[in-house]
Amino acid sequence: MEPVIEIKPLSRTRRTLVFWGALFVFLSVLPFLYMYATGYRFNIKQPTNLVSTGGIYIAVEEEDADIYIDGVFKNDLRTFRNAFYAQGLDVGTHRIHIQKEGFHTWVKELPVSRHLVSEAEAFNLPLVPQVRIVAPYMTATGTMVVSHTPSNASSTNILFATTTKKHKTFIKNLEYEELLKLFATTSTSTQSVGRTQQIKEFILGGGSSTSTDDVMGGDEATSTKHHNNVKLFEKEGEVFATWTGSFDSMPYYYCAPTFERYSTTSPAVATTTDDTPPIRLIHKEVFEEEYIATTSVLHPVQTLTEDDACDPTIRIGANNRTIRAFDFYPGSNDLVVVLLDDGVYVTEIDSRAWQNMQPLFLGDGLEMMVTNGVIYIYDGVLIFQIVLSNS
Repeated sequence: MEPVIEIKPLSRTRRTLVFWGALFVFLSVLPFLYMYATGYRFNIKQPTNLVSTGGIYIAVEEEDADIYIDGVFKNDLRTFRNAFYAQGLDVGTHRIHIQKEGFHTWVKELPVSRHLVSEAEAFNLPLVPQVRIVAPYMTATGTMVVSHTPSNASSTNILFATTTKKHKTFIKNLEYEELLKLFATTSTSTQSVGRTQQIKEFILGGGSSTSTDDVMGGDEATSTKHHNNVKLFEKEGEVFATWTGSFDSMPYYYCAPTFERYSTTSPAVATTTDDTPPIRLIHKEVFEEEYIATTSVLHPVQTLTEDDACDPTIRIGANNRTIRAFDFYPGSNDLVVVLLDDGVYVTEIDSRAWQNMQPLFLGDGLEMMVTNGVIYIYDGVLIFQIVLSNS
């Protein structure tokens, strides 16, 4: 019979030694863990060998996007469902690039303060937008009949190309007629007298006429827009976004303080020093859910307090060009879709350093409307429904 192996428990004396030894190690390491978690890093080049650092949290829309910080590709960052988190960054201004093949690049300069996390939301529109074309006529099988297609976009539906102006063999598209009615009445599109008459003629049976070379004229018809405590409005030819909700829920960028620009020839410029108290901050729920749930680090996210002077209104820039129409980008509270003379663009409300603006659909003499979460663009003949990547 095999002998039975018995494991005897440790003696009381040994258990006591192990307990006190483990407690000693824990208490010895705890200060270093706390200092690391609050942003301190060891640097032999500094007189005190300790450096105060901060972090950046970037929400992204596109999966598998790449992030560059100060021109250096980062592949070792903490990633969440749709976000990057970079910690241990030197105090000062940093330049962030978010890019992906086939998409426009988002670039932003952000300040990093000691022991704090700066937050931003990036967006990357496709270089070649996807559109669903709605034409005045269609075949018996429902195929859209077109005489031209956009050169800077890709159609998602099957088209029947023809140069004939005789439409007796085709069927009038009822969807097209309904959309034209919306273009004729919506306050988010700009209408000229001539264009409105063309729409009425088509609806009443006069046929679609028009060339895309028609010049838009007349007064612009813009209106105030409200969405999730943000108001978009026009004043003296400029478009503004203002926060109308409570101060506690106001996004960080509405009253962000100014900071030094990033320089490629000199170290980052500090926005706070050990002698200057950091900006008073509060926690953001999104950061607590995504980051604090997976780690013990308790960095607050950059947000001002009521003690700071704040005018929560941001001008929507368009590179000194006239905004002919505007609305909220579907599904977003901080992106605005604007109509300019040469096309439709998307710009961010966040004005720190600058506002990123990316083209959504290019063309002359366009009209735009956003209805039921869908962006429609009219070039005088065809209507293009923008297919959003997040839809």
